[in-house]
Amino acid sequence: MMTCQHPVNSPCLQSNFLLHINGCKHILLCMLLTVFCSHFSFADTNPGSEEWHYTLRPGDTLQNISQSLLNHQYSMSDVVRHNQIDNQSLLAPGSIIKIPLHWLKQQPKPAEINSVSGSVQIKRAGNSRYEALKPGMQIKVGDEIVTRQGSVVIQLADGSIIRLEEQSNLIFNRLSHFGKTGMVDTQLRLNKGSLTTDIPPLVKGSRYEIKTPSAVAAVRGTEFRLSSDENGSQVEVLEGVVEFTGKHGQVMVNAGQGARINNNSARIDVNTLPEAPKTRLAQETITNLPAKIEWEKSQDAQAYEVRLTEQDKNGKLVQQGKQTSNALELNQIKNGDYELAVNSIDRNGYQSEDASSKIKVDIKGQEAELVTPEDQAIITELTPSFLWNYNETNADSPTNRTRQSKVEVALDEGFTAIVTDNDFISSNRMSLENPLIPGRYFWRVKTLTNNTEVSHSNIQSFVIKGKLAVIQITSVNYLDKQVGLFWSPVANAEGYVLQVSDSSDFKNILKEEKLAKPRAHLLLNEGKLYFARVKGIASDLYVTEYGPVQEIFIQPK
Repeated sequence: MMTCQHPVNSPCLQSNFLLHINGCKHILLCMLLTVFCSHFSFADTNPGSEEWHYTLRPGDTLQNISQSLLNHQYSMSDVVRHNQIDNQSLLAPGSIIKIPLHWLKQQPKPAEINSVSGSVQIKRAGNSRYEALKPGMQIKVGDEIVTRQGSVVIQLADGSIIRLEEQSNLIFNRLSHFGKTGMVDTQLRLNKGSLTTDIPPLVKGSRYEIKTPSAVAAVRGTEFRLSSDENGSQVEVLEGVVEFTGKHGQVMVNAGQGARINNNSARIDVNTLPEAPKTRLAQETITNLPAKIEWEKSQDAQAYEVRLTEQDKNGKLVQQGKQTSNALELNQIKNGDYELAVNSIDRNGYQSEDASSKIKVDIKGQEAELVTPEDQAIITELTPSFLWNYNETNADSPTNRTRQSKVEVALDEGFTAIVTDNDFISSNRMSLENPLIPGRYFWRVKTLTNNTEVSHSNIQSFVIKGKLAVIQITSVNYLDKQVGLFWSPVANAEGYVLQVSDSSDFKNILKEEKLAKPRAHLLLNEGKLYFARVKGIASDLYVTEYGPVQEIFIQPK
């Protein structure tokens, strides 16, 4: 451990602009800072002295530069006067124009929510009420984010990523950029909790600063963790350099180091971060659950923090926690690509750099075996019943896996026109509640295993044939030897067939006639008993049968 107490009265060290230097000796760092400070003055008493140097490009003129970069209070004449330019025609590509930073256009540059896990809320600037935070929301100056049992990934407009952990409070005090210069001015306040940042290299002249109640972390192109609680603040630098400042002093914290500022101490303690654990995946692609992922035990590690995110480290958080064991068991997790990050935690509470592993989960759900209706079956029930089974002898289908099924019925084999809307059920049989119209259909079973794995069965077809209503002769009219027969029209009937017989079993058909209308006229003999019946005529999608037999008898005169 080393303890640093740098003087705080140096204008250069009070700068919020840092050099991204890895592994440099202290003397080299001081030399570079001296050179850097010779071009810029960042004394709080004279903030207007900061300058930005612009290099002229082919086609640039002082007029168009001034119009695109300067705010409305300043003009080209101010640039000419500030740079003591006597003859503008002598300016050529490569010439350097000096512009004070406070002359430049500063515009708000909102952040955006990439993903939200669990319970996270936001309080807008000027509003006293909190609302649920959702992906895609924009974050503006003055907004406050509160994580409870949740976390959030925030992307700033310059590409910086912030992951705010559980039980944290973050306020966005400044989100600005300077016109087309590429410079940004970002100031955040972490009231409590912890966050991890991933910041791309900043354009010279940019400022990126995170304050806590007890410290200030000023960064330049770095990746670090920052946490704050009632006892103080702690920073862990994973890449680059962080200028860590408290009321009693200031230190430069390099990659692989951590520093802590305690409220009740004037010391700033700087420590080397513990070594990252070495992971050894049980399998790079997980094809079955549960699956165990192990890593080597670290002798100095008191615990480990495990974080599982979708796609990469800045993806949506799936699982996070601290544990003492050197293994993680994955149970219910959907198919997809993940990144597992594990770091060691030493006895001082410092965490190592992440040991990251890419994981692909590709678990095949158990496919159902269709039973009824059989393939190409013809049925007449408009609300058909479906039955399917599973092959439980399959070694890849352990009995402890939860499974639900859902029948899908479609008009086409590609299932682009699904006509059913059923819920998942735990049974292997079901009947439709809403009737189907006659026609050809395709059906399959969608299976959800362990609430994560989706599979589809093979596809079978069936034909539903409608059944025409049974026709009953409702009226018989006699006129001499003529007889009129009448019945009600039947839906979907394209015509009718009338049969007349002299026997009730219709073994001897005396007359069979196709009719277009629901009536018939017969000429029969007196004193003889006849029998008549009618059925409808329809397309192949319907079945029909003869209705009740009607007796016909003409009384002799």
